[in-house]
Amino acid sequence: MCSVIRYSKGLRASLAAALWALCASGAVAADIVFVADFDNSHLIQWVRRHPSAGGASILLEPAYVTAFRTSGSGGANLTMYLEVPPALNGNADYPKRSALKTFGNASGGLPAVGDCVIVEGLIGKFNGATQLSSATWTLENSSTCGDVPIEPYVTSVATVATDADGVTAGRQPAATAEPFESVLLKFSSPLVLTSNSGAGAFQIGDDLAATGGYLSVAQFIYQYTAVASTQLTSVTGVYDEFDTMTETVYQLLPRSASDIVP
Repeated sequence: MCSVIRYSKGLRASLAAALWALCASGAVAADIVFVADFDNSHLIQWVRRHPSAGGASILLEPAYVTAFRTSGSGGANLTMYLEVPPALNGNADYPKRSALKTFGNASGGLPAVGDCVIVEGLIGKFNGATQLSSATWTLENSSTCGDVPIEPYVTSVATVATDADGVTAGRQPAATAEPFESVLLKFSSPLVLTSNSGAGAFQIGDDLAATGGYLSVAQFIYQYTAVASTQLTSVTGVYDEFDTMTETVYQLLPRSASDIVP
């Protein structure tokens, strides 16, 4: 059973009813703790605000899968990226979109990009990124997510740069990078700054001089062969934080060949 669930006035009644139905059926069980700033926010946004909420278990409102990846022996692990259509965000300030990463066991099957799901897991952080760990998911009808498909947020490299300052040693991410964590982004007419010989990450910029800094495009989901000084029509992917021991690192993760348009 769902041991603690408190809905604030900002939660839509239809979604509340859907979650209660799942609880009553025994399909899910979660401890959900809310604070005042949950009002008018989507649950994913609330988790983003409280990534260290004591390892609490939370059952999210429905959201769309924008990307996923299996890892580990035999593909035993599943990483998913979830996002909510802007019309259902319920909050216009932070983050720019409500998006979140999850990590769990793949034994429950694999989703498809565009699936509407409800996810339960433990709130926490992994390499700097907010995520739900030990996550399990339940497929929902698209109408539960509002039947509004996710369109990538179109932005510039300067807005979300991995390193916005090419002069200072180390990486200095763009000041506005963090609110876009786990969001599906699109860049129009970016310039490829580095070649990768078909293996590993490469860099893109708004121009060849990288006046707005560079963004690292990584191979976590899809590997692309990059050639320096090439102008692409567009690059799309989920925006991921994966910090090292010493630096904060943001990177773009294309999902397939269709995400990089020559």
